Amino acid sequence: MEPIKRFFKKHHALLTIPAAILLFILSIPLLRWFDPTAAVFDAGIFQIMIMSLIQLIVFLAIAWIMLGIVFGKHRDYLITTMKIDFDKLKPWERIRLTYCIFFLLVALLAYMAKTVA
Repeated sequence: MEPIKRFFKKHHALLTIPAAILLFILSIPLLRWFDPTAAVFDAGIFQIMIMSLIQLIVFLAIAWIMLGIVFGKHRDYLITTMKIDFDKLKPWERIRLTYCIFFLLVALLAYMAKTVA
């Protein structure tokens, strides 16, 4: 059990992939509760949202891992120094940055929902 803990502590982005698989498994009874006639891999509206969320989680994990492999210094900056630099920003700059990131993630989720269907 200890080697597994050390592995996930070193590669914490990989924790999201088992979480995505668990989300998929737990979504089956939830979908059947909403729609008793739904199949497990139903292409209905609820399944598309769940699959898009799982896709986003997996893609974010892969992107974070690739950022560490290709641009290790940039990832270290995001982990350590970005918090300090973010606090130095003016309030309107923080708000703008936060909303830009949020709406980018929402747009990507909507785009992925479109590609799943």
